[in-house]
Amino acid sequence: MPNHEPIKRWKITETVLERARNALPASPAANEHETARLLEQYREFLEHNELGLALDALEELGHLLSAQGGFWRDLERAAENMGLSDRLPALRKAFSDALLKQRP
Repeated sequence: MPNHEPIKRWKITETVLERARNALPASPAANEHETARLLEQYREFLEHNELGLALDALEELGHLLSAQGGFWRDLERAAENMGLSDRLPALRKAFSDALLKQRP
């Protein structure tokens, strides 16, 4: 009997990464070129099943664009699903920092 678990985990990760991408704020004009470059990298990594590299590109975008908390939570979920536990502390800190920035 084939093991469908790896395919299922890949699909979950891809879905969560896409949800994070869709949650990115608009790029200010000053960051437009860098944002476009990172988004293109993200798409290429996703097309080639390089989910860890896709996560890296989104994380960089999140910092560049000052993403909100939900974005960081999605990256955290993706990292957990990929078994990248070493990445979780930085993503949790980014989430906490984003929440602090949102407070008046």
